[in-house]
Amino acid sequence: MTSNEPSLPLSIDFSSKRMNYRRANMRMRNELLVRAMGLKNNTKPRIVDATAGLGRDSFILASLGFEVQLIERSPIVYALLRDAIERGLQDDAIAPILQRMKLIQADAITWLKKTTEKPDIIYLDPMFPERKKTALPKLDMRIFHNIVGDDLDADVLLQTALACATQRVVVKRPRLAGELSGIKPAYFLSGSSSRFDVYFPLSCQHALSWHPAT
Repeated sequence: MTSNEPSLPLSIDFSSKRMNYRRANMRMRNELLVRAMGLKNNTKPRIVDATAGLGRDSFILASLGFEVQLIERSPIVYALLRDAIERGLQDDAIAPILQRMKLIQADAITWLKKTTEKPDIIYLDPMFPERKKTALPKLDMRIFHNIVGDDLDADVLLQTALACATQRVVVKRPRLAGELSGIKPAYFLSGSSSRFDVYFPLSCQHALSWHPAT
């Protein structure tokens, strides 16, 4: 980020025009994230978004009727998310959606190791170094990256998630990036700029040389 670009303020608004349009036009069968998670109508899997970030993907899931546990370790990003949820709860149009989003501030690796209720599905969207391209990422994401920094423990987070989830782990990656932690997914779904790598925990155990502490 250059010195001429603002670092703050950054806010999250789940009732913005962009999010309202997104919410009005989303369909279960068209959402790559939903397909990657294997979600179906009238099911209630325990979903954990272990890298909550700006909360957009969790908002999509909640808009489609699913409950999501959001975990965010950055105090700043947690405060932004909490403020956005509290403001959104005053909006009758999205309040029922936000009530399905449960936010806590915690380190996901530590939380996943200690939880007694194993998640069915764990979603990971770790932050990586900015791409070295002429066309920089959108401003809000660059500001967000500046606040959060790189997730240097993303490999360990994936390994922890694979040891914790009962059904699957879904990892969002840049479309052309390698697999996280060098572990090949069972399959992936690719969009224009990103893809979703899908792991089935039991089938990955032979690839794990690291085991989370009890």
